[in-house]
Amino acid sequence: MKFHPEELELARSYTEVTPVPGLSREQLKAILDRGRQLFKWHKAHPVLHALINLCVFVLLFTADYYVLLALPSWLLADGRDRRAVSFVLAALTTGGLHSWLLYSLGVFSMHEGAAHGIIFPHADPVSRFLNRLASNLCRISACEPRDYSVHHMSHHSKFGTEEDGEFLNFVTPWRYWPTLLPFATVINYSDFVAHRPLGYTRSRVLSAVVSIGYHVVYGYAMARAFGLGFTLAALVLFVPHAGFWLDRLRQYTEHNLMPLENNRGSRSFGTGFWGLLIGGGPWGSPCHWEHHLVASLPWYQQLILHRDLKRTLTPSQRAQYLLEPVFGYPKLLWRIWRESARFQRASRTS
Repeated sequence: MKFHPEELELARSYTEVTPVPGLSREQLKAILDRGRQLFKWHKAHPVLHALINLCVFVLLFTADYYVLLALPSWLLADGRDRRAVSFVLAALTTGGLHSWLLYSLGVFSMHEGAAHGIIFPHADPVSRFLNRLASNLCRISACEPRDYSVHHMSHHSKFGTEEDGEFLNFVTPWRYWPTLLPFATVINYSDFVAHRPLGYTRSRVLSAVVSIGYHVVYGYAMARAFGLGFTLAALVLFVPHAGFWLDRLRQYTEHNLMPLENNRGSRSFGTGFWGLLIGGGPWGSPCHWEHHLVASLPWYQQLILHRDLKRTLTPSQRAQYLLEPVFGYPKLLWRIWRESARFQRASRTS
């Protein structure tokens, strides 16, 4: 992701004129104490921690198998007791669900594995091998873990500064919109991407080879079972877009128009529908504010911390950091689009 100095200046100006309620000293101490308690628990239960994360991979790969090879049989079935679903709808459903599963796999593997090294975090040879393998499974999603991990860790250590490798506190709509163009996941219509470097590196080429190989194997089986046309529609037209669009929505809204301080600079989408969809599942990034508050916690403990944090917030804090039920995410997205464009125009004329 390319850093734009003008966006940092806009973020600084916006923060100066837009007060945001922060956590009180008592609230922050309580949540940090709870975070330390949770951290000690997962360090004390390494086998259970490893089994939880192993189950995530088993679930994702099993679900992907059924989505690609079992679900189309049902969607395309033609019988008296079940009306056939249209070709396009079947391809959209199959490709969309597969794309979301790859997005979920990519976020989990890159974030928890490559960046933070906490999928299998211990120092013994077996854990090191498993964590290295887990960190590279995101390549199936055409993600490049090395570039991501460098930028993500600077995002924590240099948050809200020129050295923030994922500066997201003010992203202009015009940098976001081109990511909606066809195949923007591989074409640089915009530099607002995080899962790969903007240029071609050996590691990015390796990710492309792994991803293509994975899809060739499944594509061959799908073509034999459901026909080449259906396979191409599902894997070529829909797969490169659904997960990528959700990923861009996630990063566009996690920090945008938030203060340049780590403790106040993020939002939490939560564990409801929007949080799990946009965040890439419970093991993705639905509780991003909690992650910035206590970055060492694994995904399942971020969910616990989210529950505990909600209980301590005032109504004004909830409105700032959390989503409203049902329509909360669409309202947030609309506010960010409108407010960032308005503030950018006002800055140009002032």
